[in-house]
Amino acid sequence: MDSERPGAHPADDLLDLLSEVWDADRQANNPRTREFLDAGQELLHSGFTGAPGGTPGTTSGRLRAPFDELLDWVSRRRVVGQARRAWDKRGHGQGSPPTEAAYRYRWRTQTGYLRDLVVYALRPRMARPGETSKAADVLLGEHGPLDEKVDRVAYDEVLNLHDDKAFRLQMVFQATLAHDSHVANALRRIDETNVQAWKALYQEVLDRLGLRLRPDVDMDDLAYALQATGEGVVFRSLLPARPDAPPSALPLDHQHKTSRPLALIAMAILIACTDPGDGKPLRQAVRELAIPPEHDHG
Repeated sequence: MDSERPGAHPADDLLDLLSEVWDADRQANNPRTREFLDAGQELLHSGFTGAPGGTPGTTSGRLRAPFDELLDWVSRRRVVGQARRAWDKRGHGQGSPPTEAAYRYRWRTQTGYLRDLVVYALRPRMARPGETSKAADVLLGEHGPLDEKVDRVAYDEVLNLHDDKAFRLQMVFQATLAHDSHVANALRRIDETNVQAWKALYQEVLDRLGLRLRPDVDMDDLAYALQATGEGVVFRSLLPARPDAPPSALPLDHQHKTSRPLALIAMAILIACTDPGDGKPLRQAVRELAIPPEHDHG
């Protein structure tokens, strides 16, 4: 076996995250294991998020496992080669270079490596979103009209996620690999972490404004509705805008520092879900929109 370089990576624990690595108790948090995963992650970023350095390959012929079918271009040879290039950049004299033998010791099958790689690449999205701290500063700490604050938070959220390579991978994997239980669990963890973080902020904002929700709406309803809306708008932002697109179609308006679709829906949800003082459930309020007003026939 090759020698290892202790302390080369952050100390976060991968033991519960990786399901396929061999001898996981010893190898999951081993620096060389992370080197191979980092190398594969770099190839994913190059292939899927528009970074220079490579494009996904194609395959045809016999039916293959989903991971092999989607990620056949992330081959053992390319991963080891990428890991070796990264090792060379750090300089020699710090242990032996990554080798195919070390790779094969950790993952007995390429599909197993790819399954661990997908979850590893999603790891940044599993942490508490940093956008909530910035949003809290805007919503709770700054002066100004609430609608303008909503504009700014919507703009920041879409812009940050638009530039987030891990979010782009999340969209790819959610559309293609969510049937795999291990990937699905990682995606659910991302969703729950983000919803809970934003829900806490929404509650603090409502409390600060002295607002309460309608009787048939709770904070989960509000948080999940806004989460789904935000992800949908960010997904649209990944498509290059046409020069003749109307303002309403632009997920990002850099001139006015807003995301018009997200800000509009967020404000509409806020108006719909908060109780203006009539105590009516949301469904009743909506139902009454279709009831003709009573006329005085005198």
